[in-house]
Amino acid sequence: VAVTPRAPRRDIVVPRSLTRRARARSRVQGERARRPSSRRAMPKSIDALPQSGRWQLYVHKLRAWIPGDDEQPVRPYLMLVVSTDDGAFLACEPGDTPEDASGGNVVKEKPTAETVLRFLRRCMTHPRLMNTSKAGERRKPARPKTIRFADTTTASLHLGDESKWAAETACEYVEGCREGLKAIGVSDVSFAPVPPQLVNDIIRGQIEPNMAPANQEWGTQHLPGLMESVDGFTPAFGASLFGAAADFVRAAPWEKIASRRPIQLAYRLVLREDVAMKITSYGSVVGDAESGSFGLSVHKTVEDAMRAYKMENGDDGDDDAGAGEDGGQSCMFGSIFETPFEDIDAAEANAWDLAPMIGESDANAKYFPLFCKIAVEKGADGAEDSLSVTRPAIIELQCFELMMKAIVSLIKSGDLKSIGDDVRDGAGPWTVRADTMAGSTSKRGDAEIERAEIELSVTLPPIESAAGGGAYV
Repeated sequence: VAVTPRAPRRDIVVPRSLTRRARARSRVQGERARRPSSRRAMPKSIDALPQSGRWQLYVHKLRAWIPGDDEQPVRPYLMLVVSTDDGAFLACEPGDTPEDASGGNVVKEKPTAETVLRFLRRCMTHPRLMNTSKAGERRKPARPKTIRFADTTTASLHLGDESKWAAETACEYVEGCREGLKAIGVSDVSFAPVPPQLVNDIIRGQIEPNMAPANQEWGTQHLPGLMESVDGFTPAFGASLFGAAADFVRAAPWEKIASRRPIQLAYRLVLREDVAMKITSYGSVVGDAESGSFGLSVHKTVEDAMRAYKMENGDDGDDDAGAGEDGGQSCMFGSIFETPFEDIDAAEANAWDLAPMIGESDANAKYFPLFCKIAVEKGADGAEDSLSVTRPAIIELQCFELMMKAIVSLIKSGDLKSIGDDVRDGAGPWTVRADTMAGSTSKRGDAEIERAEIELSVTLPPIESAAGGGAYV
């Protein structure tokens, strides 16, 4: 092995003032090198960056509320870039101006194509890794050769059918960003759906739970979504159910029917060609718009419905024993902040009808129906009672659908009125025909819709006062 001899060392005397200045200059340079900077030395043009790999850009409407610019709650949007070659989640170093993606990868309003394009350019020039497993790693500026786009409404479109991806333009960012990306040398731009694991494990499991601000004054009900938790619940049935609920609000039934006044609904339900059953249920309008709390309650028996009326109106008679044990169900109307995110997203994606909020100047403020089933179990041996809140089954939701349609129809015809001095009088029966979509198997974009027309019999059962013997007829 050849070894090159080192030259003999010569001692050089350096003035102390120069030594101190050199040490100070070295210290400042070291601090600058360690300090993160959004202004790294870059090539003169972005299209001079090296190019390789494929990115997926997903614009996702987060299931979270954050304060908007006016301190009112808004749902933010996440712009997530995934390098599909190595599984890296990319963001960018925030700049000082909107043109430099000053908001990072979370924005308070739905991003325009221009906003997404600025964000992508910034991810190329000032990339930042989001993976916890890659914490501390630096990524060199670079451009991808390919970018695939998707957003919240198209995330699951054509999953497993790659032959349809290239021609799909439902995601607005495909065409909206195409020319801007072509100008910097990225011409392979199209749509691709998002793997469900990315949405469920990363966004739902990690990102959204950390989005809630401290001391949050608004939130959402922690009930599962109807589409996710009710067997047989389809977008077509959701449209019919939410449409019936919106018409119910617009009809203002509390102006014609006393609160908790029982209404009997009976109909024949055909389950199969050889199987049919008669269903009888008892609904009642609850509350009113003036109080800010209203909805529709449904009971299985007339005794349960009458007991609820008695408690509402303070009639003499039995005590409260048994109240709440009847398996009552309700649809109460509230704001978007009281609604499960799954229902909010389903209503938006499928354009379900929502009634405007009464007395609100904001045209975007809508009433959302919240369907739930409440059961109270008495505690044994002095234990506390337990309360469970769940979602009704599809056949129970169909009862809400038909009950609301019947009430609205009879209010419009002028037949249904039970308020004031006449509240205890019986009336009816009336016959109403209404469509139901509870048997629909249709999915978004499918033509398979099973609409059934059902004949409904509606009656106001008479109410006997407790003074007349304590019996309800």
